Amino acid sequence: MADRASRRRVAASCIATAAAVACGAGATAAPASRSSAVELLTYVDSSGGLCAMRADGTHRVRLLSARLKVGAPNWSADGRYVAFTGAVSHQVKILVADTRGRVRWRNNVIHSPFPPLQWSPDGGHIAYLFQWPYGDGLAVTRPDGSDDHAIAVSTPPVNGDAPNAPTWTADGRLAFDYGPSTEVPQGIYSVDPDASDRRLLVAHAIEPAFSPDGSKLAYVALSGSNLGGVHIADADGSNPRALTVSTDDAAPTWSPNGERIAFLRGDSIVVTDPDGSNERVIASAARSTPVWSPDSKLIAFRRGPTSIVGNRPFTSQLVVARADGGGERVVLQRRSTTYVQQPAWRPATALPPEKRLPCAA
Repeated sequence: MADRASRRRVAASCIATAAAVACGAGATAAPASRSSAVELLTYVDSSGGLCAMRADGTHRVRLLSARLKVGAPNWSADGRYVAFTGAVSHQVKILVADTRGRVRWRNNVIHSPFPPLQWSPDGGHIAYLFQWPYGDGLAVTRPDGSDDHAIAVSTPPVNGDAPNAPTWTADGRLAFDYGPSTEVPQGIYSVDPDASDRRLLVAHAIEPAFSPDGSKLAYVALSGSNLGGVHIADADGSNPRALTVSTDDAAPTWSPNGERIAFLRGDSIVVTDPDGSNERVIASAARSTPVWSPDSKLIAFRRGPTSIVGNRPFTSQLVVARADGGGERVVLQRRSTTYVQQPAWRPATALPPEKRLPCAA
């Protein structure tokens, strides 16, 4: 596993109805038809457009144009909107589009955003990390770009960690790990969306992840400069206990039904029950954090080389594995000079009737 610093930088008309015409490579756009509710895995294709496919890699269709140069897509909880970074007048901005492929808002945020983008549970805010000449930070904006403001910032010289790993609590607070100085000790904090009422939840910890019901907090404990295993506490940080003790364990994430936790152990993906039982390795050679499907049955991740030589093309993949350890499938493979981006699951809500072009890798 890479060291801690590197780790931290670490198809509607064609889908689902029996009468729909399946889209394949080189197919023409299918006629508009009503899509049933199917969980879709969305990804950025080699041209920079946003595409969607079924969990088995079939029925790939385009959702957003390649001219937008989509990055870091993330869906609102109701599946109505997708937020992403995109190129606007040669600058990286946050854009929000609907399921018909129309960009609803081009947010002129004051900071230069980078992944991840995180919707609040009610869809009223988007949290994002940013870089600027004076340091790194965490900010929150409304989907339309209004009320854009910083939550936490580290300014040079940075004595500790910049804000990282933002995630929302079930009751609409924003949590993140942070620790820029001796005056602000390293740990996991939570704040209201307006940056008020900052609370230290757990000291000496990173990578917070809240259970879907909001009652529990999973995180990675720190032991000096090393990782100290995945821990679980009550949502307010009380009653902590060790789930694992391996110094290779990182990036915990709860299944949407709250019954299991997935995390990285080195380059393997491990799934366990919240009490530590039924631990099993479900995939190896992972190059990204695990991403649960909305039904809690599948986990998507990236796979590819650990190092890249110059500008030589290499092969990277999107892989979908069964959470019960029953096998995996490569759903997308690409040979390029850049990695395939982290995928994003779209909630199982029907896409509106729309003519959609097929998508390649």
